[in-house]
Amino acid sequence: MTTSKDSGKQPGALSPRRLLQWAASPAVLDFIGRDRADAVASFVNNNFILKLRQRRAYAQSQAQDEAAQAYLKTHFCRRPFNTMETTHTGLVFACCPVYLPTPIGRLDENHLDVWHSDIANKIRESIIDGTYSYCDHVHCPFIAGRQLESRDSEEAREFIDRHRKGRAVAPPPLQVVLSHDKSCNLACPSCRSGIYVANKARQAKLDDLTEKSLLPMLKDAGDVIITGSGDAFGSNHFRNLIKRLTASDDYKDLKIHLHTNGQLFDERAWRELNLSGHVGWVQISIDAAQADTYANVRRPGNFERLLKNLAFLKTKREAGEIQDLMFSMVVQDANYREMPAFVKMGQDFAADSVIFNMYRQRDVFSKGEYEDAFIGDPHHPDHADFLEVLHAPELYLPIANLGNLAAYAPAGWLDAEKHAIGQAAE
Repeated sequence: MTTSKDSGKQPGALSPRRLLQWAASPAVLDFIGRDRADAVASFVNNNFILKLRQRRAYAQSQAQDEAAQAYLKTHFCRRPFNTMETTHTGLVFACCPVYLPTPIGRLDENHLDVWHSDIANKIRESIIDGTYSYCDHVHCPFIAGRQLESRDSEEAREFIDRHRKGRAVAPPPLQVVLSHDKSCNLACPSCRSGIYVANKARQAKLDDLTEKSLLPMLKDAGDVIITGSGDAFGSNHFRNLIKRLTASDDYKDLKIHLHTNGQLFDERAWRELNLSGHVGWVQISIDAAQADTYANVRRPGNFERLLKNLAFLKTKREAGEIQDLMFSMVVQDANYREMPAFVKMGQDFAADSVIFNMYRQRDVFSKGEYEDAFIGDPHHPDHADFLEVLHAPELYLPIANLGNLAAYAPAGWLDAEKHAIGQAAE
């Protein structure tokens, strides 16, 4: 189980985390400019923070008990075999970098060379040999929630067979997750310290990236997820990219999956981006079931606007224009009591699933901020109350998915046969 002692340690005066906090502060942004601050943050992330996460992941893989080892050796994760994720630091990963923190290349490199790089193949071998030594065994909801597919499944055997036959047979990434623009219309405390919108210089670089890297990459893909880094509609870059994709016959078979806070996802956005016929699943990050809590955890979001947009999305789901509608909550001290009501909210708006995942340490949080919010810590004064909430009958409904919460409860507290667990929510 992760505790604040593991993840919330007070950063030293010149620690990487302290540098990231410094680079994200409004005073620094005003003084040196966003481009320089972003460059500092990317350097620290790529050269220090990632290495810390990689060491943690390897240590977790070595510390697994016999039952966990047996589980991993008999189960399979297809993500490193079919998924490529871009990030705002310029690095590319074969999964969400929180769950698999080792990059496989850079965004400015040929995407097929990155996909078939030596490190990408080593990561895939770690899945095949059952060690999962590059994966974060606590934060990954599929490992923590024991929701990986059987290694004996036909699909798993096919992925492994193609990998072993080499580059000539292995397909290009079928699912591309675009997380390279942090632009967002909200500043949620669980994610960042202030609103970020790419300036003109950054926007020009992103537009150039569209032509040189993204459009060629997406021609071979079957699915694109926008976005794991900010908001699909709060980013001019992603809005422009979506327009390009929906207007071209070259991408007519590409399914666009949208991860958004929902504030800007209204009928006008649907029409302007020509989304009809192109949308797969939609995940709305909400984090609350009541207006006052929403105002606290989704700043400066408007709860009434959210509800209006959810009503619109409900009509699209019921008409089949959205294939799968998901609501998600980052569980923290401010909202855990609303988990049962959040399930009811999902039912009211025709959501197919309501996904919960634990609040995690972001590198811009102070020790105090993290410890106050991290309800998963057994030393938190409200942790026992949180565990009782996990037994609420609403959380046993088929619509409810408890993500990685099993890692923050005593062994046996959650019954995998009764609770849906293991789905990721970014």
